[in-house]
Amino acid sequence: MRDGGRFIIGFGQAFAVWAVALAVVFLFRYVALGWSCLAAAVVGVILIGQWHQRHARRDSAVGAFSGALLWPVLIGVGILAIDFVSLLTSDFE
Repeated sequence: MRDGGRFIIGFGQAFAVWAVALAVVFLFRYVALGWSCLAAAVVGVILIGQWHQRHARRDSAVGAFSGALLWPVLIGVGILAIDFVSLLTSDFE
């Protein structure tokens, strides 16, 4: 497999962890559960990266570690963009 493919594997696994964490946050509206899920997602992605690193899959580890930082930023930007568009198209002022 090409090196770029291994990066995508780690990055995709990090996305899956964040997607599950966000699904739990949105399904159950308890603040403590939400923060616990987000903390568990950070730890989970770091553990995935460590696992890949120990099994000599350096490219997948870089993808997972990148996903630990990049996915929350992208999700946050997406939420802000949705909020901005909804404010622009809202009739209520």
